[in-house]
Amino acid sequence: MFTSDIEVKGDKAFLKACYEALEPETEFKTERAHYTMKLGKMLIIKIEATDATAFRAVTTTITGLLSIVEKAWKQK
Repeated sequence: MFTSDIEVKGDKAFLKACYEALEPETEFKTERAHYTMKLGKMLIIKIEATDATAFRAVTTTITGLLSIVEKAWKQK
């Protein structure tokens, strides 16, 4: 089992934007990998995967979506 926690820090509006970007993907759980999120003073994303390939796929999806939010946020 592969697990990891990602902590995203920033102002409340930025964290909410990150959460909302990632939320739809949490519905696509597979037997091999999934992630959950908790929004508070920071956004905590908990990843769980049964193998390295599935872990990499989930991590790539998450970081890709976070990158889009970050770039859009900086352009405001």
